[in-house]
Amino acid sequence: MAHAVLNGTHVMVGRDLHIPWPPGAPAPAPAPVPYATVDDLLGREVTSRRGSGVRAQGHPAMLRGTDIGPLIVHAGPPSLTLPIELLTSGSKTHFGASSIRLRDQHGKQGNLAGAVLGALGLNLNCGAPAPTLGAVLAPTTVRQGMRLGDVVSGLAGMASDYMLQRLTARVGELAAHGAAGVVAALGRRLGAVALGRVVARFAAHTGTLGTAGAAVAAGRDALARHLASAATGVKLWGATPLGFVIGSPLGASLSNVRGPDGEAIFPSLLDRATEQLDRLGAATDDAVRAYLDDPSVPDVPVGGAVDPALPRVPA
Repeated sequence: MAHAVLNGTHVMVGRDLHIPWPPGAPAPAPAPVPYATVDDLLGREVTSRRGSGVRAQGHPAMLRGTDIGPLIVHAGPPSLTLPIELLTSGSKTHFGASSIRLRDQHGKQGNLAGAVLGALGLNLNCGAPAPTLGAVLAPTTVRQGMRLGDVVSGLAGMASDYMLQRLTARVGELAAHGAAGVVAALGRRLGAVALGRVVARFAAHTGTLGTAGAAVAAGRDALARHLASAATGVKLWGATPLGFVIGSPLGASLSNVRGPDGEAIFPSLLDRATEQLDRLGAATDDAVRAYLDDPSVPDVPVGGAVDPALPRVPA
């Protein structure tokens, strides 16, 4: 199959799931609702990766691992938390030809991105509680070939990002759950004290202490329910800040954001963990290359007569 080369004008369309917090409501919705998403692959050019000086049909060719990034267009119910969803939105391309390597706008090497289904690509989009799929429409005559290993590698990348987002959401939910319990307990106490003072003044004027006491209990219970509902909402979207620590809701996409020196401004935990291994690998390569290029090191012949000057290996 010939796979379309993805460029910056190709459009992603998707159906993301997010938990809205309707304006005026005391708590967010109990379950995710669909939002229609659409944007081109180049996005805001914050987390996207495009080939340096490489164009496909006159438009920037994209590299594998490119992410449309923040401010992806969302159409759906109004929500107080929608700005957070937009700032942390993501749509990541995992497929590309490993045989075609080029450099992105930051000078970092990568593979040319391609549409895994021929003229249709698949992106992994952000969502709650799990990522969703987005379709990339790639009508182009510029094609490339992919091997089976390229497809398997892309699927593995999608699976790892999927699991990373699920784990991130779970950790954020557990952390928010603990914090929500403290906030709810404190709110109940403060609410009871405040309502108690109001009721005391009311009782002094009317003498209806029994009715006032019932009002205190009802008000306190209602306040506790609202706080518990709000805490539930915090648990549902509380993993979003944690995504910045790891890289983004889709993994290490924020590592695509690089400064003038080409270094990642927001390196992910994966980047930090592998940085030393990369340096060790580069040092090993340099050492091997220096050894082989040393003129004092004799070349071992392949076939033919053996140089008698070379030391023999005991049998």
